Amino acid sequence: MLSSIVFSTVVFVWGVSNAVAQSEYDYIVVGSGPGGGPLAVELAKSGHSVLLLEAGSDLSEDPLYQDINKFTEASNDPRTRWDFFVKHSDDPERELKYKHMTWRTTNGSFYVGLDPPEGAEQLGIYYPRAATLGGCAMHNAAVVHLPSDDNWNYIADITGDDSWRASEMRKIYEEIENCHYLENGTAGHGFSGWLDTNQDDGAWLSNATDGTTVLATIAQSSGSVGNSNGSDISDAELRALLNRDINGPEPNRDELTGVFGMATHTDAAGRRFSPANYIKKALKENPDLPLTVQLNAFLTKIAWDQLRDFEPPAVMSIDYVIGPSAYKADPRYDPTQNTTNGFAWVGKELIIAGGSFNSPQILKLSGIGPADELKQHNITVVADLPGVGANLGDNYEGGVLSLAAKPFEGFGDRYVVQLKTSASEGNRDIFLWPLNAGFEGFWPGYPDNYGPNVLTIPFVHMDPRSSNGGSVTLRSADPFEPPEINFRFFENDSDKDLQAMLEAVKFAQKVKGLLPGSSGLTPFNELHPCTGESSDCTDEAIKEYLKLQTYSHHASGTCAIGNVFDPMSVLDSKFRVKGVKRLRVVDASVFPKPPGAFPVLPTFMISKKAAKDILEGL
Repeated sequence: MLSSIVFSTVVFVWGVSNAVAQSEYDYIVVGSGPGGGPLAVELAKSGHSVLLLEAGSDLSEDPLYQDINKFTEASNDPRTRWDFFVKHSDDPERELKYKHMTWRTTNGSFYVGLDPPEGAEQLGIYYPRAATLGGCAMHNAAVVHLPSDDNWNYIADITGDDSWRASEMRKIYEEIENCHYLENGTAGHGFSGWLDTNQDDGAWLSNATDGTTVLATIAQSSGSVGNSNGSDISDAELRALLNRDINGPEPNRDELTGVFGMATHTDAAGRRFSPANYIKKALKENPDLPLTVQLNAFLTKIAWDQLRDFEPPAVMSIDYVIGPSAYKADPRYDPTQNTTNGFAWVGKELIIAGGSFNSPQILKLSGIGPADELKQHNITVVADLPGVGANLGDNYEGGVLSLAAKPFEGFGDRYVVQLKTSASEGNRDIFLWPLNAGFEGFWPGYPDNYGPNVLTIPFVHMDPRSSNGGSVTLRSADPFEPPEINFRFFENDSDKDLQAMLEAVKFAQKVKGLLPGSSGLTPFNELHPCTGESSDCTDEAIKEYLKLQTYSHHASGTCAIGNVFDPMSVLDSKFRVKGVKRLRVVDASVFPKPPGAFPVLPTFMISKKAAKDILEGL
């Protein structure tokens, strides 16, 4: 167990005594992911003593986690993963139609599918999270994608706080970014921040025979170049598309469509760069930095100072346990394993950054949440906030999976295609990318191996209208028991969302149809959502498939920022929990709507914003 990280050399120093010797910290941050990790460093750099609790261990030097192309293996690694099982609706029959439903068999193993063996226990739809230094930024695909200006401006509008305006958030982006793929000084980007960003330069074009053909066809289909015939698109034009900046500062950026490079949080050598790197770099550069990092530490209790009737309850101290795999979502959980108790006084503030599932669970177990739910579990109500655990949302994800007539040769690297569908209210609303691999969501051990002939075109539907109807509720008052999670997808105003996703499917099918016969790749055998190229797959059949098989992996919204007079808001515009003092939440749970295609970059940004808000308020 790591109780403090000391970088007098490049070596970790392990032991318990250093961490428990100090019993009070100015700030305690729970969770070292994209929200909590950078925030802890910023507060410590400002001279404040900080205790950072992380429930997992540090694997940032492990090659598995440094290679972003191995994100599927990383998210299946039992050393870091937390296994959550969720629902997509309140309809048991609809749930059973999800083709990757996960079950626990009588011998303890997982079964995934529609025909479970006798005696198997239905667990739900798999939704892995990461418990490790750096959080989910350690097992994701590392995509950095700025949300639309409308996402930021919406928060400014509902709170009346103009520091959330897109123009102000762009400045924060420039502050935190250390861009490696553009010329130093390029407008709209930063080159001296903590967050390394990089982008493939398209060098693979000269060696990717089938990959170049696919890219040219996608460029033709998406109108990315002026040429109407894909065969007329030059390699120079394709390279220029791969170098398009998806996070540029153009005034009409949110309406731009076509092919873009895929920016990632990776260093100059292409290795994953996460909050773990920032934390360790900060401690190495300043061994006297007042930051204590406690790994394998799990928060169990918040104690309140309620002695003054005329003031809201204030955070006083926390209890936690030290020991690996303490949470029951950990596949290595062992109820007989011993843990060590930890305690700390909170000098100034406690900041929760546990993510969209665990942050509302922590608040509820501490007496902050819907009063009726808390009373059901005999939890004393500290603040009746019905919005805690409500408003759970996510982007909808789907895709088209097909088998080519021959194996792909030289498929190339990753890039992005953005589309604007007829359901859009003005901004691009589809984010997709082609893969020479099978990818249809998340389940234990995913994905299925379809061999070298496979072409998957996955997509994310951004700014969905029928999301944000889900909830995270307590199963019990046991802090080690994962909560009940139900996304309630497509329950309200779903027609436009399904139409947008249908058009993404049609685009992917169009790409396959335009690939030249001379490539040898055609005809394709489509497996999902339609079966066989000649099958009668109607628009309504595709929509029904999407409704049943949509997946997601980027939850948000369960501790939403909002107008302080809105009874369903949980936080004010400065991340402060309503109804109590000295408590904030800083992670993806704060977004009232899903931010962009992937929430990791917006969460990096709000981490910096929260640091500014905290320090400016002193």
